[in-house]
Amino acid sequence: MPTLAENKDLFDSLYDWSAGGEEWSQWWGMPKAQWAGSLYPRIFPFLKGRILEIAPGHGRWTQFLRDHCTSLIGVDLASSCVNECRRKFQGDPRLHFEVGDGRKLPMVANSSIDFAFSFDSLVHVEADILESYTAELARVLKPNAIAFLHHSNLAELSPWGPDPFVNSGWRGRSVGAKTIRGFVERSGMSCAQQELIPWGNTPFFMDCISTIINSPNQPCVILENKRFMEEAAAIKHISELAKLSEV
Repeated sequence: MPTLAENKDLFDSLYDWSAGGEEWSQWWGMPKAQWAGSLYPRIFPFLKGRILEIAPGHGRWTQFLRDHCTSLIGVDLASSCVNECRRKFQGDPRLHFEVGDGRKLPMVANSSIDFAFSFDSLVHVEADILESYTAELARVLKPNAIAFLHHSNLAELSPWGPDPFVNSGWRGRSVGAKTIRGFVERSGMSCAQQELIPWGNTPFFMDCISTIINSPNQPCVILENKRFMEEAAAIKHISELAKLSEV
């Protein structure tokens, strides 16, 4: 059960950031391949205007999001990550990075965000954190704007949830797709789509990608994507072929 303090300690000082977080794209071959083959196809209709990125780390996705924004604000719990993003993107005046408390977004104005994004980070937080962030998203998103959140689904894996093999990725145990739908609906928004996915070598739907719209009473499509990691393997193979063709 990762706490807020444990997340801060890990990603602020204990984690080895020498590869900039790119090692988390190993299943896809490289961040560029994962972005182009997996993330961009899921979010391209929404990439515009002022973008909010929650937990950018060292900017693994920021480097691609910046190509589609008029401005971007990245908010991270780890001050070391914020400092690295400021250094890495200092030549782009459209990008701004702030240290957050892991719950609130006071640095973001009401109804100012066209698209909110977080991938590969909020899987490590528990339900209380996501409940707070969901309420904040309802405040900062423009009407009908979209948020794209990758989070844990362990709360729906009983009886497998307690198995340490299932939770090898330090996922939040109190979070599931239904949990998020409840938070979203209580905040006056809707989950337009939830994609249940496995991760790594684990066959269970340990993760969920929720696409949220800042509009009430919209229907939710729930997808069980058993082949998510096969998709990753195919993208990796294509990216390796591309490298060979450049030689």
